[in-house]
Amino acid sequence: MMRRAVNTLRMRWHIPAVSTLAVLCLLICVPRHARAMFVEQMAVSTRAIALGNACTADPPGVMSVHYNPAGLTKLPDQSFSQGLTLPFIFIDISLTADPDMEPFMDGSSPNPVGHPNGASEESKVDPLAGTTGSSGPSMYVPLYNDTIPFLAGPSLGLSSRRKGSKWTFAFANYSPYAVGLTFDDDDNPVRYQAKALGQQHLIYAAPALSYKVNDKLSVGFTVGMGQTATYAELDMRMPNQMTALTKVLGDATQDLNIPVISQMTLPPPWFGGGVAPYDKVAQLSMSMRDDFSPNYNVGVLYEPKRWLSLGLTYQSEIKVEQVGNWEVQYSKQFKAMIDWLGEGNILPVTAAMLNLPTDAENQGGYVTNNMTIPQRIQAGIALRPSKYFQLLFDVNWVDWSVLNQDTFTFDRQADFLRFATLMGYTGGPDALIIRRDFEDTISWATGIELFPTDWFTWRFGYEWRPTSVQEDLYDAMYAVPDIHNFGTGFGIKTKDDVVIDVSFAYLIGDTTEIANNGSINMNSTDFNKPVYNPYAGLDFEQEMEAYIISVNVSMPISTMKEHMHHQAEMVKSAYHFLNPFDDE
Repeated sequence: MMRRAVNTLRMRWHIPAVSTLAVLCLLICVPRHARAMFVEQMAVSTRAIALGNACTADPPGVMSVHYNPAGLTKLPDQSFSQGLTLPFIFIDISLTADPDMEPFMDGSSPNPVGHPNGASEESKVDPLAGTTGSSGPSMYVPLYNDTIPFLAGPSLGLSSRRKGSKWTFAFANYSPYAVGLTFDDDDNPVRYQAKALGQQHLIYAAPALSYKVNDKLSVGFTVGMGQTATYAELDMRMPNQMTALTKVLGDATQDLNIPVISQMTLPPPWFGGGVAPYDKVAQLSMSMRDDFSPNYNVGVLYEPKRWLSLGLTYQSEIKVEQVGNWEVQYSKQFKAMIDWLGEGNILPVTAAMLNLPTDAENQGGYVTNNMTIPQRIQAGIALRPSKYFQLLFDVNWVDWSVLNQDTFTFDRQADFLRFATLMGYTGGPDALIIRRDFEDTISWATGIELFPTDWFTWRFGYEWRPTSVQEDLYDAMYAVPDIHNFGTGFGIKTKDDVVIDVSFAYLIGDTTEIANNGSINMNSTDFNKPVYNPYAGLDFEQEMEAYIISVNVSMPISTMKEHMHHQAEMVKSAYHFLNPFDDE
């Protein structure tokens, strides 16, 4: 009878454990169209980086406030944590001519030979054909209110619990979403989509609490108060048949001079000489931010056995309302075309009817951008069949489909958008709208921790992060390929309970190839897709890799106070020794 009762109890906890494993295995088998983004939780926790972010069932110290706030219950009564993560991202992009691309009507073509209408003229060959470009790092610093040419992810955390209490309170700051790149070389072909680009969400204050329901179950809650910042700078060109037509008519009417009629109706050259498909027409820059964009995290940690742990975390979406500045500097050719519309007696009337500008000048003002950083659910399991190692596995779902477009609303009509409306652009002259249609995402990660001694831990992790960007909407601004994330690292625990963690991650992206006309956000030759296809006629190829180095130090607050006291005494002794006027 006793044996039967024991077997029954075993069955009761085996059923939920096996069910959870089955669900996780099913999620692994989700088709490849389930996707994930590179920018999420890559520089939050040193330990998590080594484990490929597989840590929901065994959260990483004070940074449990992000991964699973219920894990705060497992911390010492009072603890302190300080970390620094340095990502190094390298993106290489190459552009090659589509051999089947027909020249524009002015003879411009990405192919130097083999086409009629003067396409072999050097001035009409796309200067970007056959070029390559590489990225550099970039990051927005809130207090500095500007960007710096490197990436860094600092983190800080404190936790406290009264002795014997079931409540644990914590405070942390970190950056769960961040990416920043520059392509600012004068000959870098990527400058026509992103000379500089960055988007980041910094949680500057994250108070959190956890409650230990019993010896097996804990729950936790975090409120994050964050700042979101976005900046972008790019050169602009418009390789399409409309710009080619202005150049054809401009060249054909250079010497046209019909007395009286030419001066009063269509002054030569028409369109001020026109704009060629490969001419730079403008440089656009935007910078905006939202200083208060809150969110919350809810976590559950269930440990039915000493060797089994299950974790579940929900992170809410973040509503962002960014405000900032925009500026457009137009090229000489584009200004000449605008000024031409204001000449004579008939052209200004026609331009007014078509809502076209007639006075060429650079523009600027305020810009707003409303976006949603998506909600996330992450679930994990931790198995420790031996005291010498632990296995972890996580799945991660993100609601990226809430991002169906980027919308930047200007406080006035932008001249380049007023021209774009003539070519089928429907976003209006005061809003830059870029279609995104991201897909909901599922990714997975696995990790292992080895414990050869009580003071040393070795970690390994792998994470599969397929891209959320659809191929027909791909561009160099969201250069996010499918990514393999390999992590490793170690932890050392000293006699006074100071823990030093060091991690290293290598991320490599699958090669992305977008043939000419493959994306309406980059290289479409469709006349009705003027925003934004600067690489029309070119094949696009991208390779990406990244390195992440992270260090974290954590300790009981009592140990930190003791170290600070010793340091203060050392400074005091040095002051007395170096001060010749000190009588002590």
